[in-house]
Amino acid sequence: MIRSLGARGIRVTGADADHLSPGLFSRYCSRRVRCPRSRDHPDDFVRSVLRELEETHHDVIIPVGPRSLFALARRKRELEELTCFPFLDHDRLMLFRDKSRGAAVARDCGLRIPETHTAESLADAVKIAGRLGFPLIVKPCDSSSSEGLMRVKRPQDVGTEWERLAGQYGALILQEYIPWGGMTYDVCVLMNAESEPRAAFVGKRLRTCPPLAGMNAFGQGVDWPELRDSAIALLQSANWYGPAQVEFRIDPRDGRPVFIEVNPHLWSSMFLAVESGVDFPYLLYRMAVDGDVEPVNGYRTDVKARWLITEDLLGFVLHPRKRSIVRSWLGSFFDRSTKMYLLSHRDPLPALVKLISTPWYGLRAGRFRRALGRHARQRF
Repeated sequence: MIRSLGARGIRVTGADADHLSPGLFSRYCSRRVRCPRSRDHPDDFVRSVLRELEETHHDVIIPVGPRSLFALARRKRELEELTCFPFLDHDRLMLFRDKSRGAAVARDCGLRIPETHTAESLADAVKIAGRLGFPLIVKPCDSSSSEGLMRVKRPQDVGTEWERLAGQYGALILQEYIPWGGMTYDVCVLMNAESEPRAAFVGKRLRTCPPLAGMNAFGQGVDWPELRDSAIALLQSANWYGPAQVEFRIDPRDGRPVFIEVNPHLWSSMFLAVESGVDFPYLLYRMAVDGDVEPVNGYRTDVKARWLITEDLLGFVLHPRKRSIVRSWLGSFFDRSTKMYLLSHRDPLPALVKLISTPWYGLRAGRFRRALGRHARQRF
């Protein structure tokens, strides 16, 4: 986001609670602001943002993480008195933040979804699990991407995972497991105020972290008009405005795409779309400032993007079948079509800070060990 806007001559203020946030060290970050952490202190975070906007003029504010987006969306009216906020309000964002509601909207829109049930209690979970069979998926109703998602393989594990996840996230859903074997595809879309698509990009996850079912660690753009149109129709049924990422997984039993979820916020793999010719950050900025933008038609499908630090590296370490990917993983270093996230000779400091901060955070109270354990539990 910072590089896209800064490289076009737009002055960017970066705001974060973290001293070692890589974006703050970019040459394209004109000004740096510290703010409370939106995860831990959402009200203080919003107050600090409003204070910054009152003291210093900014044309647009763009939260790049789900927690900051949802915290600010609650105060959309106040924000729009001070700047442009090109996102929906909190209640409308919750339509897809709530995974059970999102699945219902997708089903009503004619998309194929995994059999999905909300479990209000452990007794409900046990009954639902008996009907779904094993393995099955347990995940929070309210979460971002694969946060809290768990594959449960045995009946005796339902209670343990239920208590752990319900205590941390609240309401849970149980879902039919789509066997591994087909790829995951992300349809990234930007909709204008009339819910008309202004940009759409279909990306294929070639490697993920956690392995086999996590976020994009190595991906490539593909041309799949039918999948793109299905995602756009879903968002239009909700009168969507702003960016969203619609996730599909291919069922290897019949080769058909299955709707998984909508991420109603900016996505971590945006770098792939930008390198392929769809500059979502700049389009979002221009749409906020000018009211609309011309549609972007087409993009490159010969570009790959790799999140070596740290997703692709960690995904390789945790992969249960390393021999099956070692050749392609090593070959990515020599593939000229592969672009490396963060690494840039024109803007080297973000990657350097990421390299320094990763082991630094790993030494703090076992944080990195807990992350490894969490990813290991999510293996598919």
